[in-house]
Amino acid sequence: MTPNCNKCKHLFVTFDQNASKGCRLFGIKSNKMPSIIVKDANNGVDCNGFELKDRLKDKNKNKKDLNDPKLW
Repeated sequence: MTPNCNKCKHLFVTFDQNASKGCRLFGIKSNKMPSIIVKDANNGVDCNGFELKDRLKDKNKNKKDLNDPKLW
């Protein structure tokens, strides 16, 4: 499954209208999502440089497990 670049910390938005998305890790700028470019370049192998954004890591860390018996 191709990673969602919108949740990756390496994604950035450029001011170039012809290449509005970029990846800091691979040095890519394109109108396509960088993970698609990487997959095409790696003969169908998904991007292995995906890292979840820090703000999303913190969000998942504070999430309560409602199945935990200590809460009930």
